[in-house]
Amino acid sequence: MNSEMVILMPVYNPNERIVNYVKKLKENNYQVVLINDGSKSEYHSLFEKMVHDCKIISHPFFKGKGYAIKKGIHYVKEHLQDKKGIIILENEYDLIHINHIRTLINKNSQKMCVVHHKGKKILTKLFSMIYNKEFIDVDSELFAFSMNYIDQMMTVDENCYEVQSLIQSVQNNQDVEEIQLENKQQPFHLKNKTIQIMYVIFLHLIRFISSSIISSVIDVLLAWILLDVLKLWMTSDFWRIALSSLIARILSTIVNYVINKKYVFKGKNNSKQTAKRFLILTIVITILSTLFVYVASSLHIMSEKLAKPIGDLLLFLLSYSAQTKWVFKNNESKNHLK
Repeated sequence: MNSEMVILMPVYNPNERIVNYVKKLKENNYQVVLINDGSKSEYHSLFEKMVHDCKIISHPFFKGKGYAIKKGIHYVKEHLQDKKGIIILENEYDLIHINHIRTLINKNSQKMCVVHHKGKKILTKLFSMIYNKEFIDVDSELFAFSMNYIDQMMTVDENCYEVQSLIQSVQNNQDVEEIQLENKQQPFHLKNKTIQIMYVIFLHLIRFISSSIISSVIDVLLAWILLDVLKLWMTSDFWRIALSSLIARILSTIVNYVINKKYVFKGKNNSKQTAKRFLILTIVITILSTLFVYVASSLHIMSEKLAKPIGDLLLFLLSYSAQTKWVFKNNESKNHLK
């Protein structure tokens, strides 16, 4: 039955067509929870027309779409735990498509469905480059998930909630099915701004860069100190550089791994598996870094202390790509596009 799913609708200053649409959803046995995100007083009459067709949650001031969505999810968790899933609806879509998505979630509780129409290429390209997953758009007007994910969806950041939830689902290696539908109608709530979406997409890369900077500073400072200290009893420049790089890299790697696993790549990966992969990557990067410093200093291209940070900077993109696509990623789920 349709009543197995709850439809959440975040709303701000809606068009009058929402009244008939909510009535239609109720007539088709959908339970609707509408979150009024501080709409202006002149829209209050519209909400009064819907009080018998849906549950209305209102707050007096505008707090943003992400806040409204999480408010609705919290209500479902507290009062509608017997339901099988949630459909978050930000625009008017044909019941045929809503029923299809309901069926997909009922058949596979591990699946998350997102509805996209063709979005801006710059956003989809950035998303694909950073998260290694391709979509035709990243800002969903309709997305659905089973009750299995309700706690996870409560932890998603409110800023550009739809994009954040997609990122989190990709990082957690969930089965995300993208459905392409065209819809040129005005949504029930404000659209996310492009600049906000770009910030959210880049946030993951910014965190990675910050983590890398912290570990690189530790790595370089320790290596500089050790390069001078080990001169007291080591005559071979190669092994002195190698030992300095190894000790510094081991300590900085521990810091880098902890930060990346906890704050950058937040997926529920197997700790032993990611630790092994991270160790292998670290060994490869250390060998390449050592060779670069040795060759650059031996050929008098630059000093060993200058070669160290430059070499690590050149290896940054290799490290990021490997960590995104291999270290912190399990077997990929298939991304279906309809």
